[in-house]
Amino acid sequence: MSDSRIGILFNANMLKGLLRGRTRHEAISFYEDAARRHGVTPIFFRIEDIHLPSMRVLAYVRHHHHYVKQSFPLPDVIHNRAIYFRSRAAKKLSMLAERGILLYNQVNRYGKMKIHDLLSCNPSLLPHLPETHLATKSSVLDMMSRHDSIILKPDNSSVGKGLMKLERTERGWNACYAVSSRKHGKRWRIRPIAHHTLPSIIVKRMNATRYLVQETLPLASYDERPFDLRVSVQRNYTGQWQITGIVGKVAPRHTFVTNVAQGGSVRTFEEIAAQSLPALSYSQVKQAIEDTALRIAETLSDALPHMADLGLDMGVSPEGLPLFIECNGRDQRYSFREAHLLDTWRMTYSNPMEYGIHLLHSRHPVG
Repeated sequence: MSDSRIGILFNANMLKGLLRGRTRHEAISFYEDAARRHGVTPIFFRIEDIHLPSMRVLAYVRHHHHYVKQSFPLPDVIHNRAIYFRSRAAKKLSMLAERGILLYNQVNRYGKMKIHDLLSCNPSLLPHLPETHLATKSSVLDMMSRHDSIILKPDNSSVGKGLMKLERTERGWNACYAVSSRKHGKRWRIRPIAHHTLPSIIVKRMNATRYLVQETLPLASYDERPFDLRVSVQRNYTGQWQITGIVGKVAPRHTFVTNVAQGGSVRTFEEIAAQSLPALSYSQVKQAIEDTALRIAETLSDALPHMADLGLDMGVSPEGLPLFIECNGRDQRYSFREAHLLDTWRMTYSNPMEYGIHLLHSRHPVG
């Protein structure tokens, strides 16, 4: 193989953490272990470190117990673990692809509406999708006339930020949303809604950023609390999609948000299913979730280039029907560690690295 290096593209903060030995949720050694097994070296860099005219990069590589900075020819294959919000960075990534660099997970943050529209084009997935519209005052009121509970979520956000819930009660409607202050930090507030009106804070948030409105999915619960599942779907050494693992996330008692970053806790799916779905076959429900997740990954990758590593949030109805919640293009992976699924956690790093090695071999065949 003429090129035995794979690039891993980080944001600046993650690269600083690499040098200090504090990368928080990113387990760098798992990348390195997988690469070592295949005789490949990972090198780590930011987009600012790439010099396009010379097609070289200033990157960090492990040397014994620390990292050293060296100049390398730009690797033919790069795994993108950075998120960029500026068009200049996106343009530079596109220029790399135009010059023949295989950049997988090139774009790893898509709007929720775009993902919903793409999945809606696959008729087999329609039973698994919530009714979803762009949120306007009229579309929210229309959804309230047809559903007992709806969710408002920013089109571009992560870890449960900005979520709001509207729910019908015996006395009318309640709105549930988070507010923050220096004195009290983040608190969840529930307030009644007057007939055919929306609270000013909800209207203000919808005017400030693009929101979606969705029907609240009819999900099974765990210990009388909402839960969903993080399903890791990744390409592997053969280039095919596979299910790497499934882990449950359970909301705190005071809210409906399951994200671990917002106070949710983790459980194995087997533990959750035993209590939440006792009359159903665990193996059959798990297989249905895996089949649906693979169809979602295949549908998205048919339309969006260079996808290789997805973290799908999915729920399950009381009858065992898998339900899609949202797609994460840069899976944080640490839920598996928190649930003590350590082998699965390791695989969430080794699979993307082995897919990169697959791409490297396809460009530089061995033998």
